[in-house]
Amino acid sequence: MRESRPVARVKLRARATSSHPALPATRSPKAPPPIPKGERFGPYYVHESLGEGGMASVHRATRIDGAGGPVALKRLWSHLTADRDFVESFVQEARLARLLHHENIAQAYELGKANGSYYIAMELVSGPTLEAVMRQSRTAAGAIPLPIILGILIQLCDALDHAHNLCDELGRPLRLIHRDVSPANIIISNSGVVKLIDFGIAKAARSRVQTQAGFIKGKLSYVAPEYTHGRLDARADLFALGVVAHEMLTGHRLFHAETEVGTIHQVRELAISPPSRHERRVTRELDDIVMTALQRDPDQRWQNAQAMGKALRAVAEDLGRVDARETRRWVEWAFTREPWSESGVGRMLETMAQTRVRQAPPTVPAIPALMRKPVLKEAPAIDDEAPTYEDAPPTEPVRRRDLTQLVQRGTQHRGVWAVLVVLLLLAATAVWTGRLADVIAAI
Repeated sequence: MRESRPVARVKLRARATSSHPALPATRSPKAPPPIPKGERFGPYYVHESLGEGGMASVHRATRIDGAGGPVALKRLWSHLTADRDFVESFVQEARLARLLHHENIAQAYELGKANGSYYIAMELVSGPTLEAVMRQSRTAAGAIPLPIILGILIQLCDALDHAHNLCDELGRPLRLIHRDVSPANIIISNSGVVKLIDFGIAKAARSRVQTQAGFIKGKLSYVAPEYTHGRLDARADLFALGVVAHEMLTGHRLFHAETEVGTIHQVRELAISPPSRHERRVTRELDDIVMTALQRDPDQRWQNAQAMGKALRAVAEDLGRVDARETRRWVEWAFTREPWSESGVGRMLETMAQTRVRQAPPTVPAIPALMRKPVLKEAPAIDDEAPTYEDAPPTEPVRRRDLTQLVQRGTQHRGVWAVLVVLLLLAATAVWTGRLADVIAAI
């Protein structure tokens, strides 16, 4: 069985590039050559790379004087130090990160400049991203247990509640918006604690750095519909969290098209079905929480992260709460599973599926037409106060069997294979001795 190990990752990005008029293309700076291991940089020794992008690189680093443990050292590319916009954006990220003190948010320790480059020393979070966990769940480990999902969502609500209510040094509200809540920016640490990372494109009301008109910062599959029309507040982060919740519960991407224009159209117009339509274990109460977060009208959505977290805690009390240790154990177990597509039965079923597709008559309608989802009724208007899950738009779960998961889980048990081998041997023996008809008659 192939061993798969969780790896710490830090996601970086450059400014958005696109041919879509709402997302003007910008030049992507050429990255310098990779930095050798053990390089001395200011007060740090720089080790292996953790990630890099158009704006900065991130390496594991340790202090030369031996103080403290390893850190994630994020460094602005030296050829960008003359660009005022890049420098101000980098400094703002460090300033905001140093104000954020929460166990579910990666901490920033230091901002400085050395060897002509600006740097931020940040908490090094060891563990896989939620994106990697979801991929492993989808391809090998099976569905993520509901208590684990609820625990992750509750911790993310706590992190967003802290960020949205953050004040500056003078006590003035910053009205901070993360703008990029997505599985790639969520780490399940090796201790089982969830960490929200990368406030590099966060927007604060009291900031000299402003986004240019027409730019959308963040992954299009997780942006709120109103943001694509130029309106933005903290409730956009809750929409993104709703997308993450929907994808964890169903095991499928919610908004995903081949082009950026197509993705934006889906975010604005695609009919969203409750998670229970895809996964029978989802309760009606959990359906309502997720569908409230995914309301396209921000006034119909959860009005703050605290209210959404309170509703999730109520569901978690009914289903059973899990702690960080149990989360860590399940994630570690998930990464020991062999990918389903690499197993013998998985390859056989994939070959059979491809054969059926090739033999399909040309008159069969396209898959999107077959998979068209019903349009949900709009939720009634609500007061300005934060909604609770009892007030969420009603949905009636439709129970469906996931035969793929049943086959997948069944073939993971040695007993199933043993029974199949015994039956094959009996059949071969009966054929060899000419007593097949007698065996069938006896059965």
